[in-house]
Amino acid sequence: MPRCYNDFLPAADRLARLLYREEVYGPGMETLPAILEKHPKLLVIMNHGPMLGPAPALAALVRVMAHNGGGQRVPFGVAWRGFYQVPGLSQLASRFTQASGDLGVDEVVERLTSGPFNDCGLMPEGELCNAGNGVDVQPFRSHRFVEVAVRAGIPILLLAHTGTERLGQPVHVPSAAGALVGRLPEHMRRAISQSGVVSVPWLIGGRIPRLGLSCELLEPELGFEELTSKESAQRVSAAGRRVRARLQRLVNQLVLEVDND
Repeated sequence: MPRCYNDFLPAADRLARLLYREEVYGPGMETLPAILEKHPKLLVIMNHGPMLGPAPALAALVRVMAHNGGGQRVPFGVAWRGFYQVPGLSQLASRFTQASGDLGVDEVVERLTSGPFNDCGLMPEGELCNAGNGVDVQPFRSHRFVEVAVRAGIPILLLAHTGTERLGQPVHVPSAAGALVGRLPEHMRRAISQSGVVSVPWLIGGRIPRLGLSCELLEPELGFEELTSKESAQRVSAAGRRVRARLQRLVNQLVLEVDND
């Protein structure tokens, strides 16, 4: 039986106490109770932050959903497929995402339209988070979440977080490391070449003082008929890039409002 946010809440509370001191609500969070009441299904898009960023961010996601009227909602997640290929880690990933590593667009749409699930959460930056500073939203690995929202007929809930950047340390990549970078997959090579840094996990600073959260609801800007046109791939990608820009704007607002120095 799939679990709801309330079922995950005890573990989320323990993880939150371990990783950060305080949650701070930023722009849009006051609208979350009404959003959850009005929309029984949501596609939740979050920024990734550094490699370790999802740990506090997902704990906060569970807490804000449970504390704003969504405790009985049943979520599932789409995570990096590599998690499901590591012995031991694969079982943990399946337990907390309530999904397998081979979910495709069709399966996600099916879950959101005819299954017991209310919300699907994902961080579209994926492993490209390793080529950033934890604040800048990296290019999305895929924009097909736009297709999911259109086909399922559900809105997108952007949920931005800040403070998690303290769990990563951007390190400049010297030109002498070109041979090592050249061994990486093409998408990682391109990302590191553009940013010039790699993010190293960083736990020396202790708990995050203030974890900032902000949200915004987006209705799909494409219609179903546009998914069947010859330009569908380009339109989906363009819509996905605009979602990324909106998410970056939320992050930037939070950085200005939430002081973690």
